[in-house]
Amino acid sequence: MPLPYRRAEVKDRVRESWKGACNVTIPTYTLDYSRLNHKAIEHDVKRSAEMGYWGTLVASECGTTMDEYCQFMEIAAGAAPKKLKLVCHGSFNNMAETVRAAKCAEELGFEALLTSYPPEFRPKSAQDIVDYTREVSQKTDLALILFVVPTWGFRPLHPSHFPPEAVEQMAAFDTAAAIKYEANPPGMPTGLADIRRRVAKHQVIVECPLEQYSPALIEWYGCPWFGTSAYDSFGDRVPKYLRLLHEGKWDEGMEVYWSVQPARDAKGQFHATFPGANLIHRVGWKYMSWLHGFSGGLLRMPQMRLNPGQMRALKQGMQASGFEVPASDDEFYQGRFPV
Repeated sequence: MPLPYRRAEVKDRVRESWKGACNVTIPTYTLDYSRLNHKAIEHDVKRSAEMGYWGTLVASECGTTMDEYCQFMEIAAGAAPKKLKLVCHGSFNNMAETVRAAKCAEELGFEALLTSYPPEFRPKSAQDIVDYTREVSQKTDLALILFVVPTWGFRPLHPSHFPPEAVEQMAAFDTAAAIKYEANPPGMPTGLADIRRRVAKHQVIVECPLEQYSPALIEWYGCPWFGTSAYDSFGDRVPKYLRLLHEGKWDEGMEVYWSVQPARDAKGQFHATFPGANLIHRVGWKYMSWLHGFSGGLLRMPQMRLNPGQMRALKQGMQASGFEVPASDDEFYQGRFPV
């Protein structure tokens, strides 16, 4: 399946069709960790569509080789219903690997590429960031989700952790589609407002993927799309309340939003256990999605370990939010489709 648009069409396509939330699909392995579990991955992609997500990020950073990551994308593309968009995760050891993944994604008809910066990239100026990202954009026609986050270690270049003048220049790229903004802690909304001001003329979506901010961004800016993040930690409720808010049904939408507050609190406390790691606890995300019918299963090492106390706290938050969850966690470790 070819790329469903041309470079020159990215801005218009985003404005017309990027509406909703993009969750994350994490790979599942066979029990001996020797290969990908096709059935489990297919299930998870279809489950995302069933829950009403606009699309799903096919996650790297989860122990796959380059060949396996391309295979992972191929499995996802084969399983995805027509309306579900797929996003390539451009987080690899170097630019060459990112471009290879992007080219594979193009051939499979993916929708976008989430940008990343490898540990070996040590910019000396904001312009270095722009130049690196421009080179990526020139080597793929995929729409770009520009990931602006403290993870990259750019604090020496700007107090917000990501130079806003770099974001402003990158938003002008012909394939720049969205800005995934998580910089400027603890004043993220201030940084977000500044970026919106700077890039207003470039027709990109400016959003924060942290779902707890989404009602404010819809009310203030009419933000149509959010991603990428593990929204499926809360089952189908994120796309449900986003849809209601965009329809103007604020009382109903906020009722759904507040219904997940115990689960939101539990997830927030869990995330607070690994600051400074500069890596998401993917096993924890996988566990939370498993509680809502996704495949589950562990990842290849090295990964952060999920202990029983953490699982218990997360599950209690889900139960307090009215979710029906498995009574025992035993089946999580081997997954729903063990092979």
